[in-house]
Amino acid sequence: MTASAQLPGPVFVGGPGRSGTHVMGRLVAAHPRYHMVRTEARFHASPGGLPDLLAGNVELERFLARMRGHWWKRGPRQNQGLQRIIDSEPYEAALADFESRFESDPWDASRGLVRAILEPAAERDGKPSWVEVTGDSVQQAPTLLRLFPGARFVNMVRDGRAVVAGTLKKTNLTDDPMKALSKWERMVRSADAVYRSVPRGTMLVMPLDHLVALDRERSLRRLVEFLEIEDDGPLREYHEQRISADRAHVGRWRERMAPADARQVDRRYRRLVRKLHRSGIEWAPAPEASSGLAGRLREAAAGRRLRPARSD
Repeated sequence: MTASAQLPGPVFVGGPGRSGTHVMGRLVAAHPRYHMVRTEARFHASPGGLPDLLAGNVELERFLARMRGHWWKRGPRQNQGLQRIIDSEPYEAALADFESRFESDPWDASRGLVRAILEPAAERDGKPSWVEVTGDSVQQAPTLLRLFPGARFVNMVRDGRAVVAGTLKKTNLTDDPMKALSKWERMVRSADAVYRSVPRGTMLVMPLDHLVALDRERSLRRLVEFLEIEDDGPLREYHEQRISADRAHVGRWRERMAPADARQVDRRYRRLVRKLHRSGIEWAPAPEASSGLAGRLREAAAGRRLRPARSD
């Protein structure tokens, strides 16, 4: 049975870069139900992709050029992109079929294109559905829900200071901490607007720090309930063995920035969070939540138990 013929629908994991989208994707894919797409597919959610095409904001020719260009082969060594999950011959056949059908039924053609590219690997893996980790997927949830009514979305959120620290000096990102923090704010605001607009139960907000350190058990339980998974054994085993605060660099953002940048980012972040909370975005991580966490992690590494912080 193909993934397109069986519920549940796919899971899209999104959020700002360095927020744990891949961590969540691998955790979901630990379950026999879900195959993890091996690359960020992007064409279904990024600027200039299917949502812009369906909205009339980009021409079909421009979209197809990106499909055969940047989204097919990308990265510093040109070893990322859709080439990782589909061979060139079936890929070209999928694009040709999509182009021939788009004018008469753009939504059905778009749905068919996503399935033709993403589902075969899940079928080969013997899994009925899949999880994909393009960061912009949360912002495009309304479009993706129309394409896949059974889809679910996990919005990963992380302390903006840690996001900035993980972003600086990364290829194709930025060396400007204030620019990185402003992007974090824009994505949080846009994600919250989408969260309020989509049907209840289709999107889960998941703080990375809670999943890996502060509230591990409750976070895993929320994910299991959200995905309606009956046997949580595979996820629990993966969570216990492969997901840790140390691997996620939780509480260590100051160590990954120059001291002057860390102070500036900290001051700006505290103001931003107060503003976000006043505007009703209560899930924006409070700076106090991770205060002292690095020290607690060092104690845990020395053999003393790390007790999760209380979560309301």
